[in-house]
Amino acid sequence: MNHRTTGLRVLAMAWISVGLTAACASASAAPSVAKRIPEIARSIVVVQYTAENEFHKTNKLSGQGIVLNKQGVVLISSDLIPQDIPLDYIRHLKIRLAQGDMPKIPAEYLGRTVDGLFCYVRALKPLDAPPLQISSISKPSLGQRVYSVGRLGKDQAYGAFVGVNRIKAMIPLVHTLIATDSFGLTDANSPVFDYRTGKFAGVTVPNPGDGMVMSLLGRSVPVTLRDNQQVGMFIAYNSIKQDLTDIPTKRFIARIPWLGTLDSTGLRSAVRKLYNIKLRSGLMVGQVIPGMPAAKGGLKSRDIILTVDGKPFAHTPVATLMVARFEHRMQQFKPGQTVKLGILRNGKPKTISITIGQAPTPPSRLPRYYDRKIGLVVHNLAFIDTYSRKLPLSQKGVYVVLVHNGKPASLGTTPVQPGYIITRVDDHRINDINGFKKLVTQAEATPGKPEIVFEVIKGDGRTAACHVSLD
Repeated sequence: MNHRTTGLRVLAMAWISVGLTAACASASAAPSVAKRIPEIARSIVVVQYTAENEFHKTNKLSGQGIVLNKQGVVLISSDLIPQDIPLDYIRHLKIRLAQGDMPKIPAEYLGRTVDGLFCYVRALKPLDAPPLQISSISKPSLGQRVYSVGRLGKDQAYGAFVGVNRIKAMIPLVHTLIATDSFGLTDANSPVFDYRTGKFAGVTVPNPGDGMVMSLLGRSVPVTLRDNQQVGMFIAYNSIKQDLTDIPTKRFIARIPWLGTLDSTGLRSAVRKLYNIKLRSGLMVGQVIPGMPAAKGGLKSRDIILTVDGKPFAHTPVATLMVARFEHRMQQFKPGQTVKLGILRNGKPKTISITIGQAPTPPSRLPRYYDRKIGLVVHNLAFIDTYSRKLPLSQKGVYVVLVHNGKPASLGTTPVQPGYIITRVDDHRINDINGFKKLVTQAEATPGKPEIVFEVIKGDGRTAACHVSLD
């Protein structure tokens, strides 16, 4: 809800106003839609916070949320609090009501959904906003007319507005994505309903933009049109049912199922023909990470996965969609459960059992340390930090997140760079941020010590020494 494109917004709002007026005059369902809008709008609030890093650089962010229960739990898009923002950066989290003096209610972050689409926040004081009522469900269909309710930006006093559109495509990716005409629905994270029956259909997703080609001075120039208050896609309720019904009561960390494979691809028609595979379902395994669940279960690179627990996981010949459907099937498991994969290995059928693991902790959720004197922010090593450099998973050290310009770590002939892994401090091995903090503070407190020497591993895997002056 920041940085709006005013011209597009005005045109879009005018279009919606005209479209809704025409719809009300011509469709018998319109009066019931108009009657429900104020009720639905009361369940839509504004969530805002300030993101502030260790260097006190700030960014104010806001977006709309859907009230889920009487305890004040609100569902927001994961785009509002991205995965890579450390939780310590979230300051002044508020839920704002679009009524009266638009009061601000202090809130807390609870966690992220397993599918990564949404986050939950909870009001720390009573929230004078009713939960969204989901009494009956509409199954989306091509040509179906739908409407959504959202809130305008702060400069429009967070007023409610409506989008009306028709479904033009249904795309079975990891989630079932429903496409309508561009800019027809309201802001991301808006509830969507069937226009005729009023049944709940899903939730809008952030706008990827609409591509077109313009002719400019004799040249064809591809451009993308985007209006953050107008979107053209939503996710069907059946794909996100758990997110809307399994509402958390306290802070949590999502346990995301994980096999421990990378770069797998959908099965090409030539491969199906080569091995006489009749099923459309198929996945060519890419990298199998040593020591992870897939490797422990016996899966190997270039194995072809055909079934999950004895059933095909896809019914499409499109290779990219096979990958999406396999990921969707895996999301239905929980860490600790066992899955049986029917595979082909060198053309021979085989069934293997794998105990599903939990995805590694993302870097943004790892402990961090900021040394103010030398201007360095580090966190404990994440899986991706070591694996991307082909380092052993047992690798010790800390990862450099930020370097403060003008501070000692950024100066000299061998400055420290973000993305480096520090493995030694003055020839002493370090395991984590606790060891790093201890050695660096000791060095800084040593009278007459001219510098600290960090042994580092660069992004390309090469080692180097960085000399940081203490003068």
